[in-house]
Amino acid sequence: MEVKEEEILYFSNYKNTIYVHTKEGEFVLPTTLSDLFAAYESQGFERLDRSNVVNMNNINDYDAGRKIVHFQSGEQFATVSEANERRVQRLLAAVDKKP
Repeated sequence: MEVKEEEILYFSNYKNTIYVHTKEGEFVLPTTLSDLFAAYESQGFERLDRSNVVNMNNINDYDAGRKIVHFQSGEQFATVSEANERRVQRLLAAVDKKP
């Protein structure tokens, strides 16, 4: 199955299995988060904690209290490590300033 980059919300690692979460569902990938981050970093993906790599272009908002980002699709979310909170806030502020 072919998935376009803009349809990817995030990649996650759960019990040594890598999943790609899209607007249409989730699928298993035979790779590592480090490899995915290296491949997608230039397309606006960021590693927000040790368990996920997030497409920052699909984030709707950040909940600082729960330390999660919400996606435009509404239902899905990804966690943010405490060390990456400021970076997420800066990235979202930069996106808001774009015309």
